[in-house]
Amino acid sequence: MKLKIAVQMDHISTVSIAGDTSFALSLEAQRRGHELFHYTPDRLSLRDGKVFARIEEMQVRDEKGSHYSLGEKVRTDLSEMDVVLLRQD
Repeated sequence: MKLKIAVQMDHISTVSIAGDTSFALSLEAQRRGHELFHYTPDRLSLRDGKVFARIEEMQVRDEKGSHYSLGEKVRTDLSEMDVVLLRQD
């Protein structure tokens, strides 16, 4: 079953791929065929009792200096995600 996984974390551009567990979890989830989405806490909002975030589809690679790709930012109700990982330092 393919899951939609939103990952709240420090911006992916600042991640040190050698030791970051959020990155490792994302790599494994992607390897298993799940869809990944990225957002930072400053992109969260609450409206009518629902939590929204401006998320970007995320693809990750174990390549230093070229370890991620992000799609367009889309305002999304986080209840549409199957999993929301909160991975803030």
